[in-house]
Amino acid sequence: MSERPDVVRRLFAAVEAGDLPALLDCYGDGIEIREAPSLPYGGVYRGRRGARDHAEAFVRAWGPYRGRREPLGASFGETDDGRVVAVFRHHAVDQARGRRLDEDEVGIYDVRDGVVVRSTMLHADPERLARFLAEGSGR
Repeated sequence: MSERPDVVRRLFAAVEAGDLPALLDCYGDGIEIREAPSLPYGGVYRGRRGARDHAEAFVRAWGPYRGRREPLGASFGETDDGRVVAVFRHHAVDQARGRRLDEDEVGIYDVRDGVVVRSTMLHADPERLARFLAEGSGR
């Protein structure tokens, strides 16, 4: 196995710590991040500014539901073509409404020269995530 999974492990550690500078350091200048278009932070983000925009949009959407930070429980593997796959849990708690979200999620990461150059997020049920967020915001 190459060092590629270690780059993605650093990215996940930064996410779990809420460390935006460390997160952004894991991305290359030409990073492309893809999220399901049905999510409030969905779409394609490009470049370092796009990576920052994605992180900020994600935190705006999910920040109110983070509460006690639960580990993502990620497992990492490397594909035959050199991509890194992370399988993890997306946790959220809406204490005001007594709701909890615990969903499978998969990230596919292209890593080159020690940085992530493409991130594709795959959600088991992106519409369920969107509904959770919409119901929490009162929309």
